[in-house]
Amino acid sequence: MIYLIAILSGIIAGMGIGGGSIFILLATSFSLLPHKVAQAYTLIMFIIVGISATIVNLKNKTLKIDLLKKIIVPVCIGSVIGMLINQQIEEEKLRFYFYIFMLIIGSYEIIRSLKNILSGHNKE
Repeated sequence: MIYLIAILSGIIAGMGIGGGSIFILLATSFSLLPHKVAQAYTLIMFIIVGISATIVNLKNKTLKIDLLKKIIVPVCIGSVIGMLINQQIEEEKLRFYFYIFMLIIGSYEIIRSLKNILSGHNKE
């Protein structure tokens, strides 16, 4: 089961949709991994997918180097801050916050999609 979830998450992450969140959600929902362990695997997956995507986009000349230079340091700083915060939060609370976050993001996406459908703007 964990292999299927990892493959599915990798495919979704490779498409840029947020496979890490899917991995955490599925791995913890099926009690395959503790939440913090699932997060650690997600970070590893994020690094691998990020490096792969960067290489592919460099080869295809679709990467905006100026933008990359602007965001790489803030992303690294944010990641370190997130890891430090993660160490201070109890696992049950972290799981609760994660599920609330997923609920908010999911609700936002559903509402946005419905608005696009109703207004006839099916851009996305």
